[in-house]
Amino acid sequence: MGPVEAALHAELEGWGAEIVSSALAVSALDVARRLDQGKVSPASASLLHGQLRQYLSDLRELAPQKEETDTVDEIRAQREKRRRGTA
Repeated sequence: MGPVEAALHAELEGWGAEIVSSALAVSALDVARRLDQGKVSPASASLLHGQLRQYLSDLRELAPQKEETDTVDEIRAQREKRRRGTA
């Protein structure tokens, strides 16, 4: 596994099994493998990079959104636990 494929695989894993097994992800991995082989012309490599970028954009839209919490949310959650007596 080359560096482009490895980086892509790591990113896909972070998005969950449903994304990893999608046809879009499989297509992206195929492009990454082709780029890692180094047997493509510079013009073809440019096209493949563009396609890979598009696949990643599409996959990010399909990926589950992570809930972002900030310090205020964490303090609020701690206060709620104390109020319920579970802290």
